[in-house]
Order: sequence, then structure tokens, then C-alpha cells
Amino acid sequence: MAFYNKSAVIFVNAGMAKPFLSLVYLGVVQIMKKIIALAVAAAFTAPVAFADVELGPFSIYGTAATAVEIISVENNTGKPLVSTKDSQTRLMDQTSKLGFKAKYDLDNDYFALAQVESRFYLGNNGDNTDDKAEIGSRNTFVGVGGKQVGTLRFGRYENAYKLSLKQIVPTLYGNLNDASSTYGSKQILNRLGGRQGDIVAYESPDWAGFSGNLSYNFGKDSTNSISAGSAGVPSNTVATDLMGQTAVGIAYKHSMFNVGFGYTTISNAAWKLDGSSGASAKNLTGSQKLEAYQLGGQVNYMDFSAGAVFERTTSSLSGLAKGNFDQYQNVFGLIAGYKKDALEVQVQYAQANDVDGTTLVDTGGQQASITVAYTLHKYVQAVASFTKMHNQTNANFTSASGFGLDKGNDMNQFALGLVGKF
Repeated sequence: MAFYNKSAVIFVNAGMAKPFLSLVYLGVVQIMKKIIALAVAAAFTAPVAFADVELGPFSIYGTAATAVEIISVENNTGKPLVSTKDSQTRLMDQTSKLGFKAKYDLDNDYFALAQVESRFYLGNNGDNTDDKAEIGSRNTFVGVGGKQVGTLRFGRYENAYKLSLKQIVPTLYGNLNDASSTYGSKQILNRLGGRQGDIVAYESPDWAGFSGNLSYNFGKDSTNSISAGSAGVPSNTVATDLMGQTAVGIAYKHSMFNVGFGYTTISNAAWKLDGSSGASAKNLTGSQKLEAYQLGGQVNYMDFSAGAVFERTTSSLSGLAKGNFDQYQNVFGLIAGYKKDALEVQVQYAQANDVDGTTLVDTGGQQASITVAYTLHKYVQAVASFTKMHNQTNANFTSASGFGLDKGNDMNQFALGLVGKF
């Protein structure tokens, strides 16, 4: 074969091809070795600023969870329902999250923590979630601690009242999906527990089975609080006092059982409990008090668990011409669980009794659910649940996946979805 060039004529036959290619290969290898050597030398002579960057023990974690929910509403109001509160089938997120965390050793068994955890949505019934899925919307904090003294966190974190539920009945706290959950701000249990953005939280180590949590949320002004207007008529004004919240939880854990107690109080706030889940803690003029306590336990035997929790929420107000009250409400929850190999089953029941201290009747509700989960992979789980919600005439409790019910309406909710963890 011949190649023609103005300066020379080179003849290459088939027998010369292999030695030629070998020479080319050796040349490329030598060039690459020089490039790598130069890169290594450059790395060791880089500016000092790069040497100061330390990532430490850093990890990324998260959960991607969603479910198709088939919701059947029983309308007991006698009035037409808006489409968002009527029977429907929807795709609903089941608390998907993405987190970044790091833990740094400080010697002598002390450490420092940093974490940023954010919410994101895999389905949300068509709602615009751009303003909800913000960075750091979940547990986001810095902290310090030691193996013998516990951990102190600053930032956004779950208050000690919510965490005491985890200590008392861990199976109930670790529900398999939102559609079956019985606790939260609009649910029957643990309405004063929650994640708060201005919190200092302490978590003790395990002392011979005993443990404790303590938290204080500095609170925020409420722009829709109620205070006394002219002639004693309530009017919406900006609050002048912060609604700080103090919470504490103590517990004992044994291989076969858990027991615990939680208490919380909110300063400068009251809550008309007969408003059901539509009510919220508000700063009001007058002498006011809002507090709650819960206690219970869980028994663990082989692959089975069974637990119960009792809770009382109390609110009082005096000094406002219209709206004085002294109310309390008792609620309780039951759960049974089974977990073996890839199969997990949970059966829950929660009941809110009528609010005491009000002329309004039928202010309670009930929720029952059964949830089955099957592990398809170490990090992938299929979850199905059926939840029945019954509200009395003046109550509108709902499950934690957030479907809004009018007062007095009941709901059957079937959910089928997938959970992926990483």
C-alpha cells in the first residue's frame, strides 16, 4: 500500500504494520506516565488553601416515598363538598426527604455534628410544592456532644414531646406510611409535638436503660393572634409576646419493653380544643395556659410488639370578655406490630374523647388502620394500608397524609406505594 506526500514517498506493507503500532502504543504510554507524574507533583505543590479543606465523616441519606391513595368520603354534613374534600384518587407523597450530615471527633469521646435535611415531594395531589420543598425544611442543626454526657443541638429539630412518643411506643412512632399515621398537628395523638425552627434540644445517652430529652423553642410572634379590642370585642392584632415551648421526656428501655413519660407547656398561648384539628395555639390577652402530657409503654416479644399511650391536653384562658375557657381532652392510642424477614404488619387504633369544659358536644373522633409492608430489596419496600377515620359532628381529624375533611365527615383511605431508602 502506498501513501504519497510532496516531501517523501513511504511504503508500508502488511508486515510492517504490527511493529509500527507497537511503537505508537509505547509512545502513548510514556506520554501518559509523564502527564501523571506532573499531575502528582502539582498536587503536592498546590496552594495551602486547598490543604485546609477537610470533608470529615460526611454522608448523604434520604427516603423517596409515594403512594396512590383511593379516598372515599362519607358526607354527613348535608351540604355539597368542594372537590378537594370529596372522594378521589390521588398520588400523594409519604414524607420524602434528602439529607446531608457529618460527625467530627473532638477527642476524649466528644464530637461535633452538622446536618441539613430537606423535604421534597413525589406527588402532592397537584398542589404547588415549590415553596414547601425548601433546603433545611426538616431536621437541620449544628451540635456538640459526648458519649457520656449526651448531645446538644441548635437549629431545627423535633421537640422533646414528640421524641418522648418515640421512647414510649417506638412501633407507633415508626409508622410505615403517612396514610396510616395517627400522630401530628391535625391527627388525634401528639398534637403539641413537632419539628420547630428555633430550638435548643438536649438528648441524654443511655444510662443503664434510662434516657431523657429536653427542648426549648424560643417561639415566634403570631400575626393572627386574638387580643382584646375596643369594648372587649376580640380582634386580630400582632402578638407582643413570644410563644416559647418547653418539653421534656424520660424513658426506660429493656430488651422486652419500653416505658416513658412526656410533658410540654407553651407560654403565652391558649387553644380552644373544641375546634378539633382546625384550631391552633394562639397568643391571647389574659391569663392563659396550654400544656399536655403523655405516658405509656410497649412490650416486645420475639417478632411481635404491642403498645399503648394515653395523653391529656389542657388549655385555659381568663380575662377576655368573649372567649374564656378551661378545657381538656383525653386521647389514647394502641398499636400491635409483627416483623419477620421481609414482612412487616402494623395495626393501629386511636381515639379522641369529647372535649371537657365546653357546651359543644360530639368533639371526638376515632382512627383505625392496618398496614402491610414487604421488603423487595435491602433499600426498597412496598407498602399497602387501609385507614378508616370517623369524626363526630364537631371534629375533623385526619390521617397524616393530609387529606382535608369537613367537620363530621368520615373517610376510608386505601394507599399503595413504594419506599426507597439510601
